[in-house]
Amino acid sequence: MKQDNYLIIDTSEDNADLYYRTGFFVPDPVIYVEHRGKKILVLSDLEIDRGRKEATVDRVLSLTEYQKRVLARKVKKVKLIDVADLVLGDLKIKTVVVPGRFSVKYADGLRERGYKVIPRDEEPFFEERLRKTPREIGMIRDAMKETVRAMDLAVKMIASSEIRGNRLYLNGRLLTSEGVKGEINSWLSRKGLTASHTIVACGAHSSMPHHRGEGPIYAHKPVVIDIFPRSQASGYFGDMTRTVVRGEPSPELVKMYDAVLRGQKLASGMIKAGVRVKDIHTAVVDYFRSRGFETGIIGGRAQGFIHSTGHGLGLEIHEPPRISLGDEVLETGNVVTVEPGLYYEKTGGVRIEDVVVVEKNGCANLTRYPKKLLAEL
Repeated sequence: MKQDNYLIIDTSEDNADLYYRTGFFVPDPVIYVEHRGKKILVLSDLEIDRGRKEATVDRVLSLTEYQKRVLARKVKKVKLIDVADLVLGDLKIKTVVVPGRFSVKYADGLRERGYKVIPRDEEPFFEERLRKTPREIGMIRDAMKETVRAMDLAVKMIASSEIRGNRLYLNGRLLTSEGVKGEINSWLSRKGLTASHTIVACGAHSSMPHHRGEGPIYAHKPVVIDIFPRSQASGYFGDMTRTVVRGEPSPELVKMYDAVLRGQKLASGMIKAGVRVKDIHTAVVDYFRSRGFETGIIGGRAQGFIHSTGHGLGLEIHEPPRISLGDEVLETGNVVTVEPGLYYEKTGGVRIEDVVVVEKNGCANLTRYPKKLLAEL
């Protein structure tokens, strides 16, 4: 069976497929070729020694040597596409399969030089990324452990606060979303994880699933805390969400929280290899509707259960399979979030999120943290 020749020109800090294949973090674009089952990486002098020690490839070639060959052609400026042309020529490759995100300028440049460029639209580019190995699951578990600790820090800040009027104060100072996010992100940074766009959204802000939160944290209102850091060592993400209240939640909020918690339990109970994702998502939608929580345009904005039940997690924060209305079927080794939520402008939002590993007869939860609406020490 003939094997495809793969080509990626990108930075592995941004391209999870490239990092998956090389195990090598590099901030600048590099050339990666896979030919006859062999993995080849072209690196600059800045990275070549480190690459030869760290990259999980068969050959590391010198960008400088190829640039010299291009300059010998009397060109004024060496472009990365010129180097790729020489590398492919040396390997006698005329047809390459590239990711759907492959740069148009590189694709056009190769076609102008006579190459056949075949884009692969499927995500991820390397399908095996969908089924995590025990090693990968271990790295996600490690990221989750620190994510849980950061969540505990945030919840305890809120639980320790003093209620004055309708606002919270910690150690005599107004407690804000920015303050809690700062503590979360600082903790994770010290532990070797990078947190971006951490969510600590209170009250009306919590009714918008991806509002990061700003300003004071209020008593008696829901606070959605969503933390999704990436390990600087392994490249794998953690992801979890909890919703808490300091004070007395309204009866409607208590009802919403109970529905989301039970909806999450329903979804988790359905997850196993061979199950269609849309069956899980539809079951949660139907359950919420049975509890009186409708989804749709209410008061001119989308409210209710307005996102998927979950998504894949790994070297990217959002990977396939997405637990939504698609026809995907879960497989053993998939790592997915389970995060139903309800969002209403008047009441606020509730989301609860765990990370699970799909197994033959069920799923294993990697998130070990309580699910309580009232913030407690």
